[in-house]
Amino acid sequence: MTPRSLVLCAALCVAVASLPSEAASPRAKHAVPPTTAYAPGASLASLRFPGTPAFVAVAKDVIALRFAMDPSGAANTGLFDDGCRIPSFAPDTVAARVARLDRDLAALRAMPWRKWNVDRQVDWRWIVANAEEARLQLADEKLYVHRPAAWLEPVANTFIALVTYAPERADIRLKLARGIPAMVAEMRTVVHAPTARDVTTAKGVADGILAVLRSDAPSADRDAAIAALTSYVGELAALAGLRDYEVIGRERYEARLARALLLPWNGDQLLARAQSELARTDSAMAAIKARISPDAEVPGAPAPTEAQRVLAETLDQQKLLAIYDDIARADREFLDTHDLVTVPASVGPIHARPTPAGMIPLTGDGGSMNPPPPVGLSNVGWWNVEHMDTAWTMDARARRIATAQGFRETGMGPYAAHEGVPGHHLQLSICRLNPNPIRWILQDNCLVEGWALYAEEVFWAAGGHGDSPISQYRMLGSYRARIRRVVYDVNIERGDWTLQQAADYKRSVEPGKGRIDEDIMRSIHWPAQLIAYFTGKSQLMDLRRDYQKKLGAAYSERAFHDAVLAEGSVPVALIRAKLLGEPVPAP
Repeated sequence: MTPRSLVLCAALCVAVASLPSEAASPRAKHAVPPTTAYAPGASLASLRFPGTPAFVAVAKDVIALRFAMDPSGAANTGLFDDGCRIPSFAPDTVAARVARLDRDLAALRAMPWRKWNVDRQVDWRWIVANAEEARLQLADEKLYVHRPAAWLEPVANTFIALVTYAPERADIRLKLARGIPAMVAEMRTVVHAPTARDVTTAKGVADGILAVLRSDAPSADRDAAIAALTSYVGELAALAGLRDYEVIGRERYEARLARALLLPWNGDQLLARAQSELARTDSAMAAIKARISPDAEVPGAPAPTEAQRVLAETLDQQKLLAIYDDIARADREFLDTHDLVTVPASVGPIHARPTPAGMIPLTGDGGSMNPPPPVGLSNVGWWNVEHMDTAWTMDARARRIATAQGFRETGMGPYAAHEGVPGHHLQLSICRLNPNPIRWILQDNCLVEGWALYAEEVFWAAGGHGDSPISQYRMLGSYRARIRRVVYDVNIERGDWTLQQAADYKRSVEPGKGRIDEDIMRSIHWPAQLIAYFTGKSQLMDLRRDYQKKLGAAYSERAFHDAVLAEGSVPVALIRAKLLGEPVPAP
């Protein structure tokens, strides 16, 4: 996530900050990405980092290693040339990178970081955590031994970033294609213990890559990439007798919580906190239900109106996206006129689009977003929603329209606030304006997801979805689902539950009846990702309580939100140190 030279870095920050908001502009055509204003030649090497020369050198090396492991991290930041590479997990490569990380960690620990001001201490601690996480992934967790998507997912995400924000960079797409045959050859050697679940996921992600490759002009390199990837996926599909899946285990899971996520709880403490909050939330939802409909279930989506049934007859993908855009626009209009958080003028709109194919095996068809890259001038975000299914009946279409247009009293309300404003799109759009690249290159998942879940509640509390008890019920239902994720993520990854047990728990059905969906699968694809929502929100709620105590009568919710967002995407534990004057936690 970063620019080309010291001058360009400063120029980009000023140019992005001075862009007019596109929130009121006509809705973009969804088939075509917005006009791209990426930064040609922008690179990690040219970015200006704050701190001592020794710290900057090590910080850039840690980030370079993270980019080498997952080049899409660079592409999603707008550093497309840094992202123009294929990941590698060959044994010699892994050994060399672990040795580099060990040297970087030793150098970091030798620095007099406690003598620095709090901002530099936060940067130092965040770089240490990222180095620790990278080492855990390479030396301990070793998902690449059984997970082909360790290679495929970064390639797919890089292609998505290119197609979205730099479609003219056909040269990078071709270079990536050129590297795919060698990548496949390496995968054949390294992925010696694939699991059945990993094979299924790999096929879906590969299909997304193949779709992009086939959309480019024919060339020998493109055709060779298609042939190599198609052949490899076929080989994986032909494997028999595979283990169902693999987890990282209790010790590695606990190490991730403490060393990479900087959480104040171990797994058992996290489960206890989640169960307590689940009981409180269930009680609150039951009380609302008793008021709304004591003898029946809380009403689902409102019945379609006649106008919605008429619209259903001509509903297509563009009209469905337009309905989602209307929701995002309404949320933004509310936010712009209420005293919840300061929205910089440069925060642009978020538009809906069908979920890119390469993401569907990992996130499902919908439920994600792509923020504008920090490096570059486009301020448009993309809300990835479901593809229009021509097999939907007219009644199903009408009910879908009613659910979306009645978003203030359906699950669509929290969903839109989470992905758009004041959730992901707002937080990440403000983050990209931070003058310190460390605060937007490396993003803490607990802060990012925690803020979005927190935003659902504060937006409802501010009246963003009206004052109906049903809207509160939907908000609490969304929160409840994220609390329950903690229960199955911790239990799956520590080896205490099977995927089927987790699916049964999630669906509240008898043993063996729950469907193992993409959400459950995240627990083995991305260890500890599912806990990020609850842990992040919990820490933010604790921080808000303590910050209010500190400021007393001077406290305002808007000022608190502005202060949190001003720190970028770093762990809440580090934001606490800045806002409360607590010591930055030592490794």
